[in-house]
Amino acid sequence: MLAQKKLTLLEASCIITGYGVGGGILAVPYLASLNGAVAVIIIMAAAYLFSLLMHLMIAELCSGEGESVQVVEVFRKYVFKGRFENLWVWLFFALLVLIFLFSQAAYIVGAGEIITDLLGWPPWVSQIAFYLIAAGVVAFGLKVLGISEKYAVAGLAVILLLLAVGSFAVPFKPLTILAPLGNVTLALFGMSMFCFSAPFAVPQAVEGLSWNKKLIPKAVLLGMGINLVFIAIFIFFTLSVSPEVTEVATIGWTSAIGGWARIVGSVFMALAILTTYWSASYALVVIIKERTGWSERLSWLAATLPTLLLAVAGLGSFLELMRDAAGGVALCVVIMLIPAFRGSRRHKAALGIDSWNMGFWGTPVFQAIVIVTYLLTAVGSFVPIP
Repeated sequence: MLAQKKLTLLEASCIITGYGVGGGILAVPYLASLNGAVAVIIIMAAAYLFSLLMHLMIAELCSGEGESVQVVEVFRKYVFKGRFENLWVWLFFALLVLIFLFSQAAYIVGAGEIITDLLGWPPWVSQIAFYLIAAGVVAFGLKVLGISEKYAVAGLAVILLLLAVGSFAVPFKPLTILAPLGNVTLALFGMSMFCFSAPFAVPQAVEGLSWNKKLIPKAVLLGMGINLVFIAIFIFFTLSVSPEVTEVATIGWTSAIGGWARIVGSVFMALAILTTYWSASYALVVIIKERTGWSERLSWLAATLPTLLLAVAGLGSFLELMRDAAGGVALCVVIMLIPAFRGSRRHKAALGIDSWNMGFWGTPVFQAIVIVTYLLTAVGSFVPIP
């Protein structure tokens, strides 16, 4: 269980893609439909570049840290200092666990809705079925996770291609080129950043590629690049053919195509949610194990079972949960990442530690850009939308 084995470049990249391509990609077209095409293109390009910058910083931060590359322990080393060091570490750990559990519960809620719609099962039965499949893969460790993500991402690509081809049988709607800017624009930026967000998958890639550190930045670039292509195709066809752009975007898109597309679209949604649940849950398992010293099996149970209980208890709509998760992750990044990144650079320079670094792109100017953009992400995740 949780065996530590090396990953290939593609496996590491797909872990990053899988983490980011989940719930956010299903929610972003609805917010895109409230904005003009020009704003959507600019926001998606900006979100990709800013997110790439942040993820490369995390890769540098975790590189050269030895066996412990999970963010809580890295932050403990570089951020939490002084008299109340232990208290701050545990408070941050508790906050992070809550964010993880609620976002993963959202994935179970979303997947449960898909399964119920397809098979007619009661929601709680659908949620349990998804949980058993999702949590089961996590129990087998990093190598199985990487292989599973690789095949799941390939499946997503095939399904997306099928839906794109099928869309040409449907009359395309004219896209709105310009629209008034406002809360919906900020909300789109927040959700777009969340679509690319895989901060806790990067340490997994770093760990799995420790045998060849030159592959680490390539995995980040490739993983997020695949995600960008998926999101761009998804938004374009959803806005072009859906009679009504729904909160879970594939519902409106596949309804327009009809027939087989409904089933194929449901499989796409389930796979997208599944890939994110896998990466997020594995990250949480390792975080809990390193911080508490619990066994691997107990850490796995603590990281996964509460997500099922929260989902069955009923939490809110899929879009609401996705936006709340986006805001929580953004705040954690803003508060902790840059101080840790700066401390790590000083520490490694002083000791002469040889590890990968992003050079000029990690200078204070770009650190400030990351802070500003993730503050905007947090605000965008909580502003009211129609």
